[in-house]
Amino acid sequence: MNDAPAETGSWSSKRVVVVIGAGYAGVIAANRLASSFTIEEAARTHVVIINPTDSFIERIRLHEVAAGTIPTAAVPLSSVLHPDVRLLAGTAVLIDPVNQIIGVRTNAETLTLHYELMIYAVGSRTSTGIPGVGAYAYPLADVDGALRARYAIEQGPPGQRIVIVGGGFTSVEAASEIAEQHPDAGVILLCGGELAESMTPRARASIRRSLNRLNVTIRSGERVAAVTPEGVVLESGELISADVCIWSASFGVPELAAVSGLATDGIGRLRVDACLRSVEYASIIGAGDAVVVPASVGSHLRMGCAAALPLGGVAAQTALSQLRGVEPEPVSVGYVLQCLSLGRRDSYIQVVGPDDSPRRLRFRGRTGAWIKEAICRMTVRALQKERLRPGAYKTPKGPPIASHQDVSIQTDPDHDAIPRP
Repeated sequence: MNDAPAETGSWSSKRVVVVIGAGYAGVIAANRLASSFTIEEAARTHVVIINPTDSFIERIRLHEVAAGTIPTAAVPLSSVLHPDVRLLAGTAVLIDPVNQIIGVRTNAETLTLHYELMIYAVGSRTSTGIPGVGAYAYPLADVDGALRARYAIEQGPPGQRIVIVGGGFTSVEAASEIAEQHPDAGVILLCGGELAESMTPRARASIRRSLNRLNVTIRSGERVAAVTPEGVVLESGELISADVCIWSASFGVPELAAVSGLATDGIGRLRVDACLRSVEYASIIGAGDAVVVPASVGSHLRMGCAAALPLGGVAAQTALSQLRGVEPEPVSVGYVLQCLSLGRRDSYIQVVGPDDSPRRLRFRGRTGAWIKEAICRMTVRALQKERLRPGAYKTPKGPPIASHQDVSIQTDPDHDAIPRP
């Protein structure tokens, strides 16, 4: 991996493909693209990835960081990124899609970077629409929030009260991990709807039993109105006192596409076609949590690395097709499993069809925990394999193409991400 030079004018004779974001979708897109080039294509094409730091964050492990199970979820980008991909350490602040220019703010200055193609993979972040979330709750969508939560828990008094807001997968994983690592704490899980609502009733009952064994108090149907220094205020007016509040109720996306005037949905995700190209500008290709895919190919997709990884791979294929002057293939991404860790010794693994519908087979307990850990390790290895063998990370084909209208993945205030028509 090479650092991008400050003066990008030296690239004027080269084609530049810019990837914004070094998460699951961005890294696999950059790797697959760079490893797919012929010798001639590599000689005349630069792949640049824009990211604020030189680390890749395993977001699926942030709950482990918050609980103190592991010290960090950061992996050096140099260990997962193709050596020919250049890192530009900074933050993309504005896209000019007409002139194909990106404004990038670095520690020293603001640069302008011209691109022939761009892969928009900025990911997701915690939604802070509820008063007090940014000030008095620790978000689990980023490494800083997870580290601050861990420190607050470590410094907390004996028998401290830890409130986790959210009923989705991330919230359940955080509650179980923290309760297991800190058995003297009182852990309360507040769910606006039903616990793990996207799973089957049988799965939810099993998950509830596992949380009960860890002495996690579950309160369903509790909507949060505000977070204060004293705790969490419910819409009913009840105050639930907390020494530590962890927020994992909903995800939003960065505002980059919206402030740049690109076509977005109601929460700011970039609108793309069935090949992941912006519906307005074919030079912009989207991948991961920050895009909304047409329902005909993506109504079953949910936010998370299980979709981000294959979408990043498809984005690379689309970019490669456009560079070679051929029509790209539409998205076809299917699922295999729904995975939910319940501490280090328990998990719930649901086998699903390509459309994410549950099948009969499932795994629990230590077998499930082993499978979940193997999958977490596989995600990093998948990125690394793509440096040498494009397409090494394989996913099943998606369900048959539908013909109905567009769909958005709703980020309900109490769920990580739930597909709704």
